[in-house]
Amino acid sequence: MTIFRYWQLLRITSAGECQAHLLSQVQDWLQQAFADSLSDSEAKTNALQTALLDRWRSQTAQADLALLSLRCFVSHQIRDACHRLAQKFGHHYGFTTAELLAVVLDDDGRSPSPRRPFTQQILESYDPTKAALSTWSSRLTCNHPELDQLLLQKGLYRVSDWTILNDTSPEQAQRILRTFHLCSEYEVKAAVALLAQYQRVYCRDRLAQRKKGGPRHCPTPSEEQLREMAPEVATTTTLRQLRDLASQLRQYRIYVRTGSPQQGEAPDWEQVADATPVPDEQEEFLRSFRQAVRQGLDGAIAWAIAANIRRLSQKKTPEDSVYVQGLHRFYCLGQTIGALAAELGLGNFARARRLLDLQRLRVDVRHRLIPALYDQVRQEAVDYSSPEQLHRLDRTLEAILAEHIDGLMAEDAAAAQSPHRSGPTNLFARQLCATIHQFMPDSE
Repeated sequence: MTIFRYWQLLRITSAGECQAHLLSQVQDWLQQAFADSLSDSEAKTNALQTALLDRWRSQTAQADLALLSLRCFVSHQIRDACHRLAQKFGHHYGFTTAELLAVVLDDDGRSPSPRRPFTQQILESYDPTKAALSTWSSRLTCNHPELDQLLLQKGLYRVSDWTILNDTSPEQAQRILRTFHLCSEYEVKAAVALLAQYQRVYCRDRLAQRKKGGPRHCPTPSEEQLREMAPEVATTTTLRQLRDLASQLRQYRIYVRTGSPQQGEAPDWEQVADATPVPDEQEEFLRSFRQAVRQGLDGAIAWAIAANIRRLSQKKTPEDSVYVQGLHRFYCLGQTIGALAAELGLGNFARARRLLDLQRLRVDVRHRLIPALYDQVRQEAVDYSSPEQLHRLDRTLEAILAEHIDGLMAEDAAAAQSPHRSGPTNLFARQLCATIHQFMPDSE
């Protein structure tokens, strides 16, 4: 018997307990207006839910009571979602259903409500053509920004190992393993090589599966995929190495988002994906994001170089031409600053370094790039996110972009210090080399 969920509101008492509260005015109205639909049969309850949604959205008579009834129903879905999370992970990460409910169950049952309770936010964003209301309620509850932050503070980052490995570039993994986990160069090279092989095989197959209507979540790599990634290694070893790498990347993400490196005992991440569905459009969004970064980087680099050319062309002895040649030789030909200083007649290392001023170049590019990316990425996210996810993104997007761009700049700074450079080895350098030709004389 669950029909009572349409007139019984779950709310948090002043003592912090979850308590059912009977809304008699809603019960009386439903029993009079929808007597034929008050049954536990699925067809009947679906009809009741549809009628209530129509009544509320059309703003016909008793629309306020229809909304209140739907808020009651959603409050139960919120409780159920929190209970499932606590059952799956509460023991490992140290939280209870009551702790989660205190974050998301904020409906006091007043009508009209002086503020929009979470139950109403769920209803206002609900599209019956895309999901059942129970599914939509669970999804938004599990992705509630404050609940998500609470779980992160407990060390629970609800993304599967395979999703983490899919959206971490080898350059990012290299930086994280070196600077966060302090791994040896041998360990870094081995892990980055494995990640590159993983993405080549897994992402290729994943795209093919998606085109055929395959699973929405990222499944564990198959035996065949693992063999293709590392033919000389036992598949069990490769799988363990991938899980270990994902765990290291997960620890870094938790640290970045919470400032704490804590991580509880690893659960079954395949089940996590089922319990807290991540939009399957995520992969498409990440591809758009990477493309936006590359395009934005091109534009920001061109803008920064052009600005430096204008500044250097106005000097008593113009240095704009030699500046462009110096950048080209350093980034695209892999020459040292000392070597290019001699070939371009700059006299010494210090003068050439001041002229190129690579640190200033990176700062200028970063300054130009982040605002441009913010607008573009946010616009892209509109197509892939719910209103609540967009709200959460608005609060964190600039920090996420700054982290990502700072990583790119750090990779370039580290590569520039290498005595064994032979050409562009990172994204910043590759994009600079693709851009700088528009500023070079034909003779170069």
